[in-house]
Amino acid sequence: MPRGFASLCRIVKKFLEENGYVVHWGAWLDVCIRTPIGARLVLDLQIGHWAHFKPPCRGAKTCLWVTTEGRIKPEAKSWLKQYDYVFAQSKFVKRMLEEIDVHCEVMYPGIDLDLFKPMNMKKWIDVLSIGIWESSWDDRKFMNRVLEVAFPFTCYVHTRSNLEYSELPKLYNQAKVYVSLSGCEGVNIPVIEANACGLPVVYNDAPATNEFAFGIPVKPVRVYEREDRGIYFLIHEPDIPEIRKQVHALLRDQKRLEELSKRAREHAMKFDYRKTLRKLLEILPPP
Repeated sequence: MPRGFASLCRIVKKFLEENGYVVHWGAWLDVCIRTPIGARLVLDLQIGHWAHFKPPCRGAKTCLWVTTEGRIKPEAKSWLKQYDYVFAQSKFVKRMLEEIDVHCEVMYPGIDLDLFKPMNMKKWIDVLSIGIWESSWDDRKFMNRVLEVAFPFTCYVHTRSNLEYSELPKLYNQAKVYVSLSGCEGVNIPVIEANACGLPVVYNDAPATNEFAFGIPVKPVRVYEREDRGIYFLIHEPDIPEIRKQVHALLRDQKRLEELSKRAREHAMKFDYRKTLRKLLEILPPP
């Protein structure tokens, strides 16, 4: 499971268990309530891309917390409408679902602000970026352009899930500025985590990153659609020279950097998982 979806599953499991539910994490989340004779399944909760799931038939209510990075194939309507509840991970995803006449509500992701927080650590990384880069043909996230943006400042580009989740806050706290060049997102968790750790984000002003990030947005230079094995990606190509200009200017302006760092943490407070995930309690029976 990709790190982003694993992060969402982890925080949802934590939230529901804190509210008295029993949660088993397998291919998706089995949400149960305790009974005198054991746990009873009350919700099959699937979290991820619309193309990866179909509603299970196990006698419990079904819920899909869904994302997409582009338009959704019309034939997906036939199984998406079978869910009892559909939540979109962003307003962008909601628009894509509504284009094929699938009703949903937006439920933003949340993070643990007690874990992701500013720490008193030496900041030896000027520019940090975290994201997927499958290979040289993967132009969705533009991770291969981050070094170009950062040079000659120090830079760390993290593209593999080889760091323990609990160690991520330390990585963020060793950086000064976070950069997101991503051209297509249904949700962007790293920008929230970065903000929570006090990092301003210089970002490609593309959906759905612009629903989550605080910092300096830079308009993309063009928008185009790409299809890969039946999945559509609406790619917003980043303005690399302008993003580079903004990153360098921010790193050279300590006063502005400190101001934006403080405001970044304040912005992230709205993504406290205890607030964002409360819609789940509305669809569940009491534990």
